[in-house]
Amino acid sequence: MSVLKKTLIAWILSLFCLSAQGDLRFLLPPVSSPAVMYAAFTPLAQYLSRVSGETVHLSFSGNLQSFYLEANKPVAQIALFCPISYLRVAHESPYLPLVGIDGGPGSNHSVILVRADSPVHSVLQLRGKSFVMGDPACAASALLPLSLLSSVGIGTKDFSTLRQSGSDQSALMDVAARFYDATAVAENVAMPYLRNGTLRVVARMDVGPGDLIAASAEVPPALRDKLRAALLETAHADPAALRALGGLAYGFHPLEEGAYAPLRALYRDLYGKRLDPKYRSKHLVLGIPPAFSPVTAARLFAPLVQALRKATGESVVVVIPPSETDYVRDLRAGRYQFALLSPLMHEAAKGRLQVLARLDPPNSEKGLAVVSIQHHGTTPETAGPALTIAYSSPYCSAAGILRPWIQQHAHGRPLHWQGVASERAVFAALATGKADWGVLRAATVTDLMRETPDTWRVLTTAGPAPAWVLASRPALPKVEITRLRQALAAIPPAELEAAGFASIRPSS
Repeated sequence: MSVLKKTLIAWILSLFCLSAQGDLRFLLPPVSSPAVMYAAFTPLAQYLSRVSGETVHLSFSGNLQSFYLEANKPVAQIALFCPISYLRVAHESPYLPLVGIDGGPGSNHSVILVRADSPVHSVLQLRGKSFVMGDPACAASALLPLSLLSSVGIGTKDFSTLRQSGSDQSALMDVAARFYDATAVAENVAMPYLRNGTLRVVARMDVGPGDLIAASAEVPPALRDKLRAALLETAHADPAALRALGGLAYGFHPLEEGAYAPLRALYRDLYGKRLDPKYRSKHLVLGIPPAFSPVTAARLFAPLVQALRKATGESVVVVIPPSETDYVRDLRAGRYQFALLSPLMHEAAKGRLQVLARLDPPNSEKGLAVVSIQHHGTTPETAGPALTIAYSSPYCSAAGILRPWIQQHAHGRPLHWQGVASERAVFAALATGKADWGVLRAATVTDLMRETPDTWRVLTTAGPAPAWVLASRPALPKVEITRLRQALAAIPPAELEAAGFASIRPSS
């Protein structure tokens, strides 16, 4: 018998043995060469095989499209996903997250980058420039930066050129080589270019939930539990398997499916398509007005989510609609179990919700702000003699509070008050020249100034900002209301400070 025939028979027998034992496929995306991925993940696959009692074998895809095809096959498998690839696959096939992946320092931020000698110093100056995107499956390289730019009035058609390079490294090199003006990647990926001074940052955003390992619905629940527990114990049970992953993963952490709701909201707002998960997990919904970006709101209000989860014993998902009008409509339709409300929103939803707590603003005169664009170079001409003031309508009371200051400093110019969809939309009105000044909460200004430095100018602050309330559906049992108020009372006031609140006081 020839060596070739012996090898072929041995290969067929090995496949038969794997099938007979009940093997489990570990699908890997094309983030690097098969040789690199095989070397990095083989120790982890071997560790999972020992712990689970199943043979875990690695499977590779040559490109992203074939990865999607393989991931959607109705077979028992686990898969490594970037956030966007997970949203797309989980929309078509039921997948359940096992663990989130710790990406190391800088992986939790996305940065928009230009060359160090670029004349661009503000995100608003990217209008009319060329932009190259990196890995399309990673939120930090496309979804997050495009969403941020859209929120300040820069759409995909506002670039002179917009191209998808296919990889983060290619995009970085294209900008460094002056083929394009700007790109965006995760901060840790860009670090070599930042350290050597080739590129610099003009915007920085929270990434939210990152890469993950998820299991298809064909993986039995008992096996999913074994795999999840094993992955969470990797650092202690098999540290060599974790070290072999190198920069691809530094550890694993618990993860719920609802953590990706903010990224789904960004995807919906940017692309006009809902990527609801095929697998519907049981959870309660906390509605938050669209003052912050969905990812930032999830971070700022994490202490509140944890308190609600502790009191109810259920998963709590943050949902943020695109406009304040949509938000109030959803409140009236009963789509939220819990909701944060401005005073005018509370009035609009009166009778449908029960107040649980009052969120007090800081006891200062700086709770509200009047904002304009911080111009670099010459100041653009105004559209006319009137001064246009953008504010979030119809549920913003800040306009009335700041009206006297604006009238005093308008220098006799007629005032035109322009209502927009949300506090976040005030910035888009300023950026596109539809408004001269904007009126909104100082906390919202602080958030966007952190993301987009050298872009906004605070003309004045006033206040205090109106208190908001946290409400629930009136039908909750009294014993649950009591548990909720006790959990809310235990939230340290400082944990809500970044969201613009000094304290949270349960309502009797």
